[in-house]
Amino acid sequence: MPRQGNGTYQQPANTAAIPSTPIGSGAYNTLITDLGNEITNSLDRGGRSAMTAALPMGGQKITGMADPTVAADGATKNYVDTTTAAFFSTGDVKLTLKNVADPGWVIFNNGTIGSAASGASSRANADTQALFTLLFNNTTDTWVPILTSGGGATTRAAQVSASAAWAANCRIFLPQTLGRTLAIAGANGGPNGVYALAETWGSETASLVTANLPPYTPAGTIGNVSVSSTSSNVATYNGNIGLAAGGNSTPSVAFSGSTITSTGSGPIFTGTAQGGTSAAFQIMQPTTFLNAMVKL
Repeated sequence: MPRQGNGTYQQPANTAAIPSTPIGSGAYNTLITDLGNEITNSLDRGGRSAMTAALPMGGQKITGMADPTVAADGATKNYVDTTTAAFFSTGDVKLTLKNVADPGWVIFNNGTIGSAASGASSRANADTQALFTLLFNNTTDTWVPILTSGGGATTRAAQVSASAAWAANCRIFLPQTLGRTLAIAGANGGPNGVYALAETWGSETASLVTANLPPYTPAGTIGNVSVSSTSSNVATYNGNIGLAAGGNSTPSVAFSGSTITSTGSGPIFTGTAQGGTSAAFQIMQPTTFLNAMVKL
């Protein structure tokens, strides 16, 4: 008979060896046939035949496998780890709805990273060294500052190198991303020229100033000008009123007591009120907020 459903072998009846008792040929042949069938159905270590059903492992390992070379090969842990590790490398960023970083990642939270003795706020662990080094070398003090282990400000120039800063247990800020739209660094040909890696820019609101306004001609009316004048001109000759007649002398004429008085009101401009309170206005684009994490 074949193996039982649980895989154990049960010897056929009347085939047990009993001293001084012969075994019938029928029972013996049944035993030999049964054993032959079960040997055939067993795994052949030489791989000369294929499995005829799924092989349950019962929670046990398959050990000593080679890495796969074709699509139907089984994959070793080493192969899987090596392949998936190539999907992301230090400094790669992915968006997520998770609140906790995946193993080997750290959530952007405007905090710092560093060694276990650095006092970093986001992650203080030896596994941050690769990201620490990348940030030290690829960004500037302006956008990604460095702090000493005591929290005091320092610079890349003062620390000389990433390895020296790490050995001194410095902590470095993650790029400031909270509440910001992500964009691509580099030259864009726009008014701001080149955007540095990890640079932050822009504002959620703006207040208009005169330079932001379009040309505008106020509407209104100007009132009439009202002016009244009085004058008094008196001519005199040699101190006498009037002019001398005859003779060849040139008369001396003077105007005395000349006065001009003008009174009136100037033009009055009556404009149309335009309203407004100079309050800042919202300039943020329609946005959905997610978390982001960076590969250590």
